[in-house]
Amino acid sequence: MKEIYDWVLWFRELAENISEGGKGYLIDRAKKIEWGENPPLLRYGDQGIDPFSFFYFLASKAGTSQLKTVYESVSREFGIERPLPDTEVYDYYIFPTPQSRFNIFYERSDSGHELLWRLFSDAVKDEPTIDPTDFENALKLSGVGVTRLTQTLFLINPEYFQPVDSLTDELSEALDLRRPSELQREINGPGGFKEYNTFIQKLNSGFPGCKPYEINMFLYLHRSEKIKVSDRFYQISTFVNDPDSDDYWEERDDSFKENNWVFTGWGQYPHLTEPTPGNIVLVRTGIQMARAIGVVYKNDYHGDGKWTEKGRIHVLWINKSECKLPKGNVKQQPGFSRTTERGILSLFVRADEYKPSIELMGKLNGEHTEDESGDDEDAMESGTEPKKHLPPLNQILYGPPGTGKTWNTVDYALAIIDNKPVDQFETESKEEREDKMRRFNELKESGQFEMVTFHQSYNYEDFIEGIRPVLRKNADEDGNLDYVLSLGVFRRIAESARTDSKRKYVLIIDEINRGNIAKIFGELITLIEDSKRTGGNDPATVTLPYSKEEFGVPDNLYIIGTMNTADRSIALLDTALRRRFNFVEMMPDPTLVSDDIEGVNCQELLKVMNKRIRILLDRDHQIGHTYFMNVEKMGDLAKAFKNKIVPLLQEYFYDDWKKIKMVLNHNPFVEDISGELQKDCPEDLSEFVDEQKKIYELLPFNNGKWEAPESYLKIYKNSVQADVGESKEDV
Repeated sequence: MKEIYDWVLWFRELAENISEGGKGYLIDRAKKIEWGENPPLLRYGDQGIDPFSFFYFLASKAGTSQLKTVYESVSREFGIERPLPDTEVYDYYIFPTPQSRFNIFYERSDSGHELLWRLFSDAVKDEPTIDPTDFENALKLSGVGVTRLTQTLFLINPEYFQPVDSLTDELSEALDLRRPSELQREINGPGGFKEYNTFIQKLNSGFPGCKPYEINMFLYLHRSEKIKVSDRFYQISTFVNDPDSDDYWEERDDSFKENNWVFTGWGQYPHLTEPTPGNIVLVRTGIQMARAIGVVYKNDYHGDGKWTEKGRIHVLWINKSECKLPKGNVKQQPGFSRTTERGILSLFVRADEYKPSIELMGKLNGEHTEDESGDDEDAMESGTEPKKHLPPLNQILYGPPGTGKTWNTVDYALAIIDNKPVDQFETESKEEREDKMRRFNELKESGQFEMVTFHQSYNYEDFIEGIRPVLRKNADEDGNLDYVLSLGVFRRIAESARTDSKRKYVLIIDEINRGNIAKIFGELITLIEDSKRTGGNDPATVTLPYSKEEFGVPDNLYIIGTMNTADRSIALLDTALRRRFNFVEMMPDPTLVSDDIEGVNCQELLKVMNKRIRILLDRDHQIGHTYFMNVEKMGDLAKAFKNKIVPLLQEYFYDDWKKIKMVLNHNPFVEDISGELQKDCPEDLSEFVDEQKKIYELLPFNNGKWEAPESYLKIYKNSVQADVGESKEDV
């Protein structure tokens, strides 16, 4: 996993080249970078191009569609030999990234050109020798605050400096740090550079042996909940290594530290599949030599449960110290296993070098470590889960058509089962999505997930229970029908959850607003409240009308609904339903679609069409991004418009072609054929012709204009405000 730090060496080489080349070198090459139109960096001429402004502006491109173009251009112009991090993988560009509207380092009402060059020359050194006066004067430049200055210092030299920002908030008390807002005030005052150095030293001491960029990565991933530190510990031996390597028996082989992985094995350890992101791994050599502590970032073995020769458990280091562990009554451990306070963990906790790190992880987790009364074998079976994240028992994903609501129920369901924030499931490759769907389907087959779609004729008997006729195979004189009690999907999964209280169950209700909620839920609408669940503060039950049995809703049953706001606004929902559900809005996200289909920017296309729809109709009837998700060439775009988008607009505007034409900005897809019809009108009908009436017709699907880029450029190239304003007068 060391590749997630590839940006560090790339940035360091860039900084060193600029330092060696000097002012003219930076100014000349900065002007040649493919920044796009009117880059703010060049707005102030040569005096506006200094190293801090350059690095800050460059970082702002890391989160945009320009990333690949800009960074490859910088590599060429500055002669950087270090390979560029993989531009297809966002994880390789995790560093402070300013928003595009805040991409100017400082306002040029002040002249800081010479000052910032001096500060850069001192900061770029392996051992920086910054003049405190320069540091403090830089903070006085208009627009430059402590966060902006320290983040840019970090970009220039990520092996030495640390940003002072919100990432350290949770560590403030644990590491005797001031909170970011308080620390920023101190750094802005007299002796501010000394305060900043003290902050760096304390933060580094909390992660012994780790580089600033490693610490920052851990803080970012933890704060963003991409990983969440848990209370589950594993121990591994560095001897469990590749038996064919030359240094296999070398006791002090540190390649595992350099590569950010902790295990390569032969498949004899069945628990390799168990560590998940956030678990803590203790690394040792033998019983006595401790080597490091890491937090799991990714497990190659996790998912399908298969051992692979090239598999790794990738970690983020939090402590790279080495020491001899205290002696203790710990039996010989296998090369890899779960550990608790009775195992190797007990020795790490007692070691002065590691005790602070384990305590720090405990504070971040919000829980204590494993129960001391348990042993490794029991702990492996019971599987204690972190309790910090509590998902809502009832939630509804709502938004316009095509915003991925049903698609995202998979993520929300798995997040509930794994007790993790849902955003840990959102960014994914095709392979990861397939793995998730495989797991989702397995849980569905096991009965842990159920899925149902509401519709107008769906009722209480389908959902809860009812009496249904059943055809007998052998009829007799009494007739050929039996009447039996039939359990609905909700009662079936509720009974499963009640009898298996250690596991979580999830019911997904697609199109929940298309059914008659009061009719379908009946008296159970009260029982799904958090407090009314069995195990809640005020548990309640009801007597079911058909079975006459007492029924309650267990608190390990979660409900996820989806709601299409184009069918029914959230404001029109039953008040009882709104009060009992958390609502998660899912709106169109243009950033998820292509910005270049043969010259057509689908992101801009979607944004502009939705702006017009909001004006002509409302925000609930926008077009979702999934209509463009599989569009890779012009033929795909034409099919999407012909088969999906235009029919959707017809539905939205009730075949009001005049408004549809406005949404499409009068492009060729909708033709005005009034003149043609009037010209060809039979004489006996001419008296009925209204010359003022506009008659529209959809362009035939075999017309080449459907696949002409110009047809789509026409939709978004003109001013949105101008053409919509014009249209409003016609409505």
